[in-house]
Amino acid sequence: MTIGHSMKNKPVLNTVFDAAFRFIDLALNDNEYLQPQKLHRLLYLAQAYYGANYHGNMLMPAIFVAEEFGPVEPNLYAVMEESRPDVRLKSVDPKNIHFLESIWAQFGHHTVEHLSVTVRNHPPFTKAYKEGIGTIIPFDELVEFYASVRKTATTPEAKEVVRPRVMRSHKGKPVATTDWLPRKIK
Repeated sequence: MTIGHSMKNKPVLNTVFDAAFRFIDLALNDNEYLQPQKLHRLLYLAQAYYGANYHGNMLMPAIFVAEEFGPVEPNLYAVMEESRPDVRLKSVDPKNIHFLESIWAQFGHHTVEHLSVTVRNHPPFTKAYKEGIGTIIPFDELVEFYASVRKTATTPEAKEVVRPRVMRSHKGKPVATTDWLPRKIK
């Protein structure tokens, strides 16, 4: 299955900070300090699963490179090395907030070690890592792998990651909804 060159797609978030700060805030809401390495693994999984669920579209304008402990977004790493920077964020669509919350619900309870070991065993990372530390992990390879992965003990299928949203019917009853995604015409 080839997704096609997806860099032509406009990411739905304006910056990687939109997702990073959301994860930091979700962790704080759960009384957890979000370790920088865990943040990078969550962002990597969010980018990968977004592309896998939404026809190869990008969640955020971010790249990931293969580092010794796992994938890292180098620009975010450089800026947030000392502390949380003062970045002016634009509003995020509720659908995208829901997606990030789904990633947090799926992976946030795992330790950084568990997430790192898991993604370091996935082909997009291992291939880039073999080429050398700092090698960019191609977005298309992320999408292709996570769109085709079958559920294992450590890795869910793409469709299992996004939780249904709960909305109200015309009678006020809660109804679980998911986005309608027409199949991609080849």
